Amino acid sequence: MTSKNDIRAAIDNSRLMTRLALIGGIASLVLLVLTFVLGAIQGRTGGADVFSLAVVPYTLAALFAFGGVIYGMLGTSAALENEEKLLLRKRSETNALDVEEDVRFTAGRSFENYRRFAPYVLAVLGALTVGLYLVYFQRSWGARLTETSIAGNPLHAALVAAIMMLLSVFTGAFYVGQSRSAAFRWLRPIGAWLIGGFAVMFVSTVAAVFAKNNILAVDAYSAKVIFWIFAVLGVEFITNLIIEFYRPRTLREVRPIFESRLLALFTEPGGVMRNIASALDYQFGFKVSGTWLYSFMERSFFPLVLVWAAILWGFTMIHEVGPSEVGIKERLGKVVSEELLEPGIYWTLPWPFGFVNRLSCTDIQRVVIGELHDANETTVADDGHDAAPKTPKTALSQVVLWTAAHGSDDNNFIVAVPPGAGHDADKEAAGASISFIRMVIPIDYRIRRDGVMKFAYENADPVQTLTKIGEQAATEYLASSSMMHVMSDGRQDTEQALQRRIQQLADEHELGVDIVAVTILDAHPPVEKVAPAYQKVIGAMEEMETTILKAETYRVKTIPEAESRAARIVADAQSYEYMIKTVAAAESERFNTQLKTYLVMPQMFKLKSYLDFLENDCRDIRKFVVAAGLNNEVYELNFEEKERLDLVDADITTVK
Repeated sequence: MTSKNDIRAAIDNSRLMTRLALIGGIASLVLLVLTFVLGAIQGRTGGADVFSLAVVPYTLAALFAFGGVIYGMLGTSAALENEEKLLLRKRSETNALDVEEDVRFTAGRSFENYRRFAPYVLAVLGALTVGLYLVYFQRSWGARLTETSIAGNPLHAALVAAIMMLLSVFTGAFYVGQSRSAAFRWLRPIGAWLIGGFAVMFVSTVAAVFAKNNILAVDAYSAKVIFWIFAVLGVEFITNLIIEFYRPRTLREVRPIFESRLLALFTEPGGVMRNIASALDYQFGFKVSGTWLYSFMERSFFPLVLVWAAILWGFTMIHEVGPSEVGIKERLGKVVSEELLEPGIYWTLPWPFGFVNRLSCTDIQRVVIGELHDANETTVADDGHDAAPKTPKTALSQVVLWTAAHGSDDNNFIVAVPPGAGHDADKEAAGASISFIRMVIPIDYRIRRDGVMKFAYENADPVQTLTKIGEQAATEYLASSSMMHVMSDGRQDTEQALQRRIQQLADEHELGVDIVAVTILDAHPPVEKVAPAYQKVIGAMEEMETTILKAETYRVKTIPEAESRAARIVADAQSYEYMIKTVAAAESERFNTQLKTYLVMPQMFKLKSYLDFLENDCRDIRKFVVAAGLNNEVYELNFEEKERLDLVDADITTVK
């Protein structure tokens, strides 16, 4: 039977639990509102990304504080109900109590049901809260371009973060200490997440201090690390919820499942191993911390961790300067000696007291004026959170038409329109003496050995300075050049002139670099309106050149063919003339000769002509010789073969 003192203590503890949870909820809400207003909504100062991430622990602290308020109120009601039961028993009203207990006393059952089921609800709400916040930050970072400058004073942001950091750590430490009593166990998640908010604000303060020195990468990288830590803690809610169904139960359950075991390892200074032991005992359902293996690990874990940390810290004293590098030794951020370190192994003080700055004087480095593009996707600058697609390294090798949208319109340069260019009417209508050309200009450079100190220490941002110098040189030169000159036969001259001018300006600013090459890429008119019209003009010019070449080809082909045909006709005519004249002269001469022969012997001439006619013209005609006096007799003679042989026809070579 519970004594009256125990019941009064439970009532007092529940009421105190309610007040403490309410105060913690109000404090968490105040910190949450400040974080929303100063960070997530309008934060653009240094460390704003990390600062904005503090909404996660402050929201969870407020959520668990709300659950703690309900827990304390129900606990108070249950304790008062127990006190009333005790008074009824003392008044000997046991019979009435037994009959009407289920109807009259429900606060105890409500409290037990809340203790049983509320942790599941709070764990699910915690996981959803972390997930929604992380999705929001991922999308907001992905939709935002990198800001090269910051708005506001980073020191003001550091001061605000430091104040909120102090409020978080003091409040969180109080609640963690108060939660060591079993009656206030539900206060520990509140204190744990407030201490988590302290850690985020501490990192935000450091990032704001670095942002004051124009080092914005600390905020970006720290935000990514904290982002993934919160992602792991969000997954832990779901993991605890699943494991809870398979975990062995003990008679007394004091640790709520929505309490983070991972976060508890770091929220109680000096009690890490105790938290691990408590987590193991809670998880396995028996006292794991009482085994000899755990006792051995408890005694040797921290010494080993300290030794490992000391060894790893000692390794930061060793620095290697590569074969193609030179080194500059630093101590506490200052150069020890301007003498360059040759390739080899060197020793310094451990980090962050000593450091060797390594630079290469042989590697060719590159800055790009303008924006490289990818042929398949729009290039978006990296904002430090890996949320936006980055430009691939092969963007220089992609082939993109002028009329296809790529990159942005920030790469346009002004070029002059030379006198006499274009049609006079068009020039008068346009009334402009300048034009625009879009191009990307990669500048390859190498650090000079005698300029290492100037490059590394005498310029705050030498790469950015070289980029601005390149933009200045390109603007100056292109303003006095023409578009067609740069895009066609004058590209090489333009590249050489820009290289000389950029080298001159780099020497004037004492950058300590040699300009190796300047290349003009992606040179064409602006894409939006000019390029399509320009493409039509170029297409018409090419079509005109094609038509002219076709006409020249037809002329070159037709004229020699006509000349050859004329020469052949003339030759045929001359040949025909010669043949006609020669044949006619020969015929005339033949007739004269025949006439002379006929006049000498007419009968013989006729006979010979008659016989020649029979021999030549009637060669293939069968002939019959008929005697004038033998009317009834016909003799057929074959003169193709001899009828008989005589001595002349004999072959005497066959006679022996």
